[in-house]
Amino acid sequence: MSEWTTPKTWAIGELVRASDLNAQLRDNLSALKDPPGAHYTLDETADYQTTSTAFVDVDSTKLSFTLSTNGGDVLVHFDGTLTSGGNGIGVALDVAVDGARVGGDDGLVVMYSSTSVMSFTRLVSGLSAGEHTFVLQWRAFNAAAPYIPKMYAGAGTSGYDVHPQFWVREVS
Repeated sequence: MSEWTTPKTWAIGELVRASDLNAQLRDNLSALKDPPGAHYTLDETADYQTTSTAFVDVDSTKLSFTLSTNGGDVLVHFDGTLTSGGNGIGVALDVAVDGARVGGDDGLVVMYSSTSVMSFTRLVSGLSAGEHTFVLQWRAFNAAAPYIPKMYAGAGTSGYDVHPQFWVREVS
């Protein structure tokens, strides 16, 4: 990945060197073509479950990305199949950026149906240049056995062999 260089204002008669052209043209075009990003598609041996009524990381290793951005907007996306656990139990998803959740009190999306696809794409704006960490989080609403929310993660349980995906990508 190339880093973005603020375009230069050229002066009349200024000598243009190869290093100038490389930084201004090649490197900036490369930065636009291949912006910082990361993704993960779950293909696990077990599904995820939570009984936490506070937002917690779904998987702080596989579903947590640290990007070195050029400063600007970042798109964050998740899609996957979840079950709320039934009996009116709900589940919510959110994203934490540098430890602060993006959504409101109940996150970005909430589901109360028994099994459904949950998906969101969120534009996170106003980030400074530098490293930023994006983590998928979730919470349950009053979960107790046997009604425990679950994220199907490619384990092939209960006839669901879906593979959720989480990704982030700088867009400006």
